[in-house]
Amino acid sequence: MTTHISRVPDASVYRLSLYHCYLGEVLRVGGTEERITSRELAEELGIREETVRRDMSFIGGVGRPGSGYQTGSLFDALQAFLGLKDEYPVLKVGTAQMLQALKVVFPAHAYGLEPVAHYSELPDDVGVLVDDIPVRHISELPDLDPSLDVTVALVACSPAWVQRTLTMLGDAGIRGVLLLTPAIKLDVPEGMNLTHVRMPCDIKSLACRCQLPVRPSGA
Repeated sequence: MTTHISRVPDASVYRLSLYHCYLGEVLRVGGTEERITSRELAEELGIREETVRRDMSFIGGVGRPGSGYQTGSLFDALQAFLGLKDEYPVLKVGTAQMLQALKVVFPAHAYGLEPVAHYSELPDDVGVLVDDIPVRHISELPDLDPSLDVTVALVACSPAWVQRTLTMLGDAGIRGVLLLTPAIKLDVPEGMNLTHVRMPCDIKSLACRCQLPVRPSGA
């Protein structure tokens, strides 16, 4: 029986999404009929085998001890557990130039995601087509069409628009945001899940780790 998502640690949810992404890559190169073991997943992703097994226990009903998992079936089980669809709808916020750039570094369709709406803070961007979707002005976010059935947004707007964007997304019923714009302090709307990539802080912490001495091979 599948464990209720609220009882699963955030770290496990993240790893389960990582397994789903990895298996998606395997399936894209023709691994539909192959089986994969917890040990193989652990080795491929640099995770302890016991951790993989514990994560999989939250799903339940997949794989057999000693024989591993059928790749396609495990992918489907992970997808159902994560609440994903074959083409999961996402909304994007950023300038038309940024939205075009994101297509290069993050081709959404390759990862099972479907952009369904685009918004920009620049008036001149209104009407520009990105993925054949016309860009709308960010002020129209509260009027988001509910028939799009979208609950997750990717936000890469300018820093001056971040707080207003989050507020409008909350008013539009968006429950999850992946925020790429640097910001230190934010008021996140009630009920919204926010994942924030803080690039300046990440670079500074990386610079600190680079000061650590290199461990000798085999140490």
